[in-house]
Amino acid sequence: MNTMYSVEMPPRASSIVDRRSVRFANPIGEGVNMSDDLLNVWAFLKRRKKIIGACTALAALVSMTMVLQIKPQYTAEASVMLDMRPQGGDMQAMLSGAPIIDMAVVRTEVDVLRSSTIAERVVKDLDLTRNVEFNGRLSPPSLRSRVASFVLDVLGLSKAETALTAEEQKRELQSTTDAVLAATSVINDGRSYVLRIRATSGNPKLAADIANAYSDAYFVSQLESKFESVRRANSWLNENLAEMQAKVEASAKAAQSFMAEKKLGLSNGTTAATQQISELNSQLLVASTARAQKEASLNQLRALVKDGGVDAAAPVLSSPLIQELRKQETELVRQEAQLSAKYKSDHPAMIKIDAQTRDMRQKIAAEISKIVMSLEAEVSSARVSENMLKSSVQKLQDVATVQNEAWPQLQELERQATADRVLYENFLNRFKQTSAQETFQQADARLLAPAAIPRGPSYPRTNMMLALCLIGSLIAALIVAFIVERLDIGFRTADQLERQAQVSALGLIPEHTEGGSPEDYVVTHPVSPYAEAIRTIRTSLRFSNTDNPPKVILITSAVPEEGKTSFSLSLARSIVMSGKKVLLIDCDLRRPAVAQRFGAGNGLAIPEIFDEAMTIDSAIQLDVKTGARYIAAKVGALNPQDILGSRQMQSLIQKMRSRYDIIILDTPPALAVSDAMVLSHMADASLMMVHWGRTPRRSVIDAIQLFRAQGAHLAGVVLSRVDVKGYAAYGHSRPEYGYASGEPIYGQTPPPNAAT
Repeated sequence: MNTMYSVEMPPRASSIVDRRSVRFANPIGEGVNMSDDLLNVWAFLKRRKKIIGACTALAALVSMTMVLQIKPQYTAEASVMLDMRPQGGDMQAMLSGAPIIDMAVVRTEVDVLRSSTIAERVVKDLDLTRNVEFNGRLSPPSLRSRVASFVLDVLGLSKAETALTAEEQKRELQSTTDAVLAATSVINDGRSYVLRIRATSGNPKLAADIANAYSDAYFVSQLESKFESVRRANSWLNENLAEMQAKVEASAKAAQSFMAEKKLGLSNGTTAATQQISELNSQLLVASTARAQKEASLNQLRALVKDGGVDAAAPVLSSPLIQELRKQETELVRQEAQLSAKYKSDHPAMIKIDAQTRDMRQKIAAEISKIVMSLEAEVSSARVSENMLKSSVQKLQDVATVQNEAWPQLQELERQATADRVLYENFLNRFKQTSAQETFQQADARLLAPAAIPRGPSYPRTNMMLALCLIGSLIAALIVAFIVERLDIGFRTADQLERQAQVSALGLIPEHTEGGSPEDYVVTHPVSPYAEAIRTIRTSLRFSNTDNPPKVILITSAVPEEGKTSFSLSLARSIVMSGKKVLLIDCDLRRPAVAQRFGAGNGLAIPEIFDEAMTIDSAIQLDVKTGARYIAAKVGALNPQDILGSRQMQSLIQKMRSRYDIIILDTPPALAVSDAMVLSHMADASLMMVHWGRTPRRSVIDAIQLFRAQGAHLAGVVLSRVDVKGYAAYGHSRPEYGYASGEPIYGQTPPPNAAT
């Protein structure tokens, strides 16, 4: 900002109006619908295509160069399946299907494969400590190391290479193991027992060798672990079997000695005395029952004999002899009955049959007596047998009491002997099994597929990475373009200005690139795009208040170098060329330029015309090219605000209203000094100039808010010094502004010598 405008700074709009009330829009525009949004994006891409193209090409070149410089890496994969079925003698378990997946077991085996023990075995098997890819000590020395070595050689201080110490070899092995671990991975999908061993190397064959060596080392590690477990078990069992055998023999001998000492004969788990007592009790019960039955039969027989009903006794009925005698007796009785019908009782036949009958009955009575005596003998014998059995039971009970007291101790000895024998047999069987397993072991996993030499690199995937580089470069370029767009501090379109500043855009003034000044170009090229733009703004001002068109128009800007003086002169000449009377007053008392731009000499100027000895007409000068009238200003006033806000200034403007159709006030920038604010209350309308793409939006908005806070009538804003092609790139070129795609539609420029 020119120091000429640093005399007095007016209050910023932010002190009057809250800055948060001002809304900033996206620099590429905010469409009101999807179509406008797409057009805004397309316009953004078009106007930033150079930046996007250059950044994309540069980023793509750099990234692709880096990708092509990457050393290719090859990945080989070997597949190993865990076999969780039990091994050994359980044939049914071995032939059964696979068990339910136990992820803890799978995770454990993955950790085993990822252990440093397996990796160290692979390093030793493949001698990877001699491979420069995994042993950093073998890599070529850096430039710094070579220079240091050269200096030491020149100075004679270099040391001869010596063999590595044991500690250094250990560290080298550890570092190589760590490198191998970093280059390998073990993967399980969580749904199976299959483990995939992946090894990565710059050498495809070495990658396959490492993956296969890993699987081999894993199997060997499992077998060695099993062999070691079996060996330790056999050693322990062998050491304890002899001791256990001696213990079994001792416990068995103790039980036998105790049985012999206590005279304990065992039968079916009980002592002999107890078993004999049980048997004798059974016999005694039988003998007592038999004796009771016989006594009952005897008593019954005696009672029947006494009562004369002996024939109904069971022993009598069951005797065959008595039954035969009864038949004979019955026959004799029948014969006697037949003879009694023929003979009398004293008949010899009757006497004979009667004698035979008596004799038969005597025989029966004798036989019954024998039966009674036989029963009495049997009862007596049964009593004797019963008493003998009772005596034997009593004796055995005394013996059993003694044996039962020793029985618990015998049982304890027998249980101890049995337990020792069972334990010894189990140990012996286990020893036989482990001895057999020591000669036959297999790993708990098997190789599904060995690693094959990869045909192509796994990293980098050149095609994909190149495509990603291209996409990333394009995205980076778009980001750069967007940042550049966001860093654009100025207004680029009328729509953007209206939307963010909340003020009408009265028109666009294209950048004057032809020879000569813009105000002269209006005269020499009256139908040029520049002249048409001036006329468009003039028309917009006229219709800004249809009922009372403004006569006094104040021209200002937010900051210097906005083209307000050129516009003021061009507008004045354009109005004069349309047949109206115009007065242009240069109100910039710090940097006056109207007289100089019109090419006139020095004359009276503000504040000289306020001297009572001077007249206003003497201060009004004539533009020789168009006949426009103007009042110049002169530098040196000590109090410009007081002069411009004085009653004399108000009186001057009021008098000129009746003499001229339009009065134009060319004022200093609004944010630099308060002159424009002072004069705004004397003008019918104020017009603010905004340099296209250059004036900071914040400054423009502050100036507009300052005008509104002061109560001034701001008719609108004009975008000045517009790059037509640049404006078209923002997708906002509208036919009513006379431009489309950067080319004028109306107002073709006539030859420079055309008549005015």
